[in-house]
Amino acid sequence: MMSKNIFNADETRLFYRILPDKTLCFKGEKCSGGEISKERLTILLDCNMLGEFETPLVIGKARKPRCFTNIDVRKLDVSWNSNKKAWMTTEIMSDWFVDLDKRMKKQARKVLFFLDNATSHPDDLKLKNVK
Repeated sequence: MMSKNIFNADETRLFYRILPDKTLCFKGEKCSGGEISKERLTILLDCNMLGEFETPLVIGKARKPRCFTNIDVRKLDVSWNSNKKAWMTTEIMSDWFVDLDKRMKKQARKVLFFLDNATSHPDDLKLKNVK
């Protein structure tokens, strides 16, 4: 199997409104923190052994966020998905793999994916071009 057909994928959370937990301040100056924001996006990134990325999957809370008012989400360089908690689910991951399988079939490629054993990762998909 060629290096371009061996992938690793994992998801991460982006807490985009969280404040730093440490800061610098002058001696004698009061330094106070705030409540930790839990607003987040979940991002699935995958890369092959050559360092080539597939389109990232981004999961937010809103199906169509206000910031996307005049933007066609399908034209972004990411795949957008949503659910109530902005978490990866088995359904979202399965849909992503089925779509990836279709793209690999069009390219006549058979690819191997390495994933961790998170509960949201499906283990019973019957795919032709993705293992």
